[in-house]
Amino acid sequence: MKHQFYLFLVLVLFGCENNYEDIYRYSKIITQSKEYPVYLDMSEIENIQVKANSSLVKPFKILSNNKYYFVGDMLKGIHVYKKNAGSVSYLCFIECKYLKDFELSDDKLFCNNFVDLVILDVNNPLMTTILYRKKNQFNQFSSYRYDWNIPYVEGKGIVAYTETHVLKGTVTDKQPNLDFSEYDKLYGNLTTKVLPDSLYSIHPENDKPYIGIIKVGTDEIYTYGSYNSWAICTFRSGTFNVREEDLWSTPRGKYAPPYYYSDAYQVRMTIQDSVIYVLGATYNNAGYCDCIIYDDNYPMTYQLYFSNSKPVDATYLSTMRAFFVLSGQSIWGAFKNNDPIEHRIESYLDYKISTDAIAIFSSGNNLITLGNNLSVYSPSATEIKLVKSYPEISGMCYLKVGNILAVANVQGLFLYDINNLENIILIP
Repeated sequence: MKHQFYLFLVLVLFGCENNYEDIYRYSKIITQSKEYPVYLDMSEIENIQVKANSSLVKPFKILSNNKYYFVGDMLKGIHVYKKNAGSVSYLCFIECKYLKDFELSDDKLFCNNFVDLVILDVNNPLMTTILYRKKNQFNQFSSYRYDWNIPYVEGKGIVAYTETHVLKGTVTDKQPNLDFSEYDKLYGNLTTKVLPDSLYSIHPENDKPYIGIIKVGTDEIYTYGSYNSWAICTFRSGTFNVREEDLWSTPRGKYAPPYYYSDAYQVRMTIQDSVIYVLGATYNNAGYCDCIIYDDNYPMTYQLYFSNSKPVDATYLSTMRAFFVLSGQSIWGAFKNNDPIEHRIESYLDYKISTDAIAIFSSGNNLITLGNNLSVYSPSATEIKLVKSYPEISGMCYLKVGNILAVANVQGLFLYDINNLENIILIP
């Protein structure tokens, strides 16, 4: 009987030990974290309103119609100046948050409102109204350039940032992960009305969303398409239309579509004298400028590359068959091949003109640069001669219409008569 009792006791003890191991051998207390997206509530950003006035901080573009000048202010909105007899007066400020580019067609402003394309009726700027909003227009690059997009979840919107939440508990071999279902209910639909400061650098024009807006012809607004393409927008008879146009589109429009480089991104697009300039930066200190010229027979693109600088502006002199580019430090010339059949750049020349100008354009056979001062140059194939410098004229952007030059800086908008480049006069 004794032996049977001891045998029973041993079996019980071993049975308890096995049961203990089955339950607790792979059990432990751990801490796990999970990231939850915080979606951007666009209600405040989409609230476009007219204010009496606002200080100019970073003017970047000037447009005009027969009644008004419109001055874009980076990430703020648009200042409106009324045209008077020979002068201008400040009218109002159209607050359009996170504005980085805009275009004007008659009495309609096409604006980027963060990632949306918004069309405004500015027939009477004091009573500005929204005609149409195209959601996510500047945040829809394809998988080839998906990294150009700000993170976005279909049906929920822009991801402003993420929040990390921590859960502590017990896991086993059968349940190796903690149950976050309660946290999912709490944090699965977080929203914010504030964009993080990290989204923009001291040069917001170089940051996402990558945009460009230009008007071609009477009312076609060209913006970047999903991949190596244009997204061409119109608003006619109260109806908005947008079409994608690439190299294989039939029929194709006036201009060859832009090319998206694998190691670069576009930061600015302008149009001067029917030439489209797409300026971009690489991820090192290099940059490029694609010059797209309309031709009745075949649209042409001249690709300019600069290994040690990021171009800030460009213009073209047909008499010299040359593009002139501001590198941020000097003026470069890029000369086309003399054979009209060959569409390529024959040579480059650094004129070694010390300048920190931010804009360059032509008037007749002269070049004009604008920045901390205005300078007039006479170029040739081998040198550029300074004609005259105007230290009293400074600007961050300009608009040239005929012999009238509009210049904007933090003090406001100023008009100059440039009929005589050696005697430029302020229009009071």
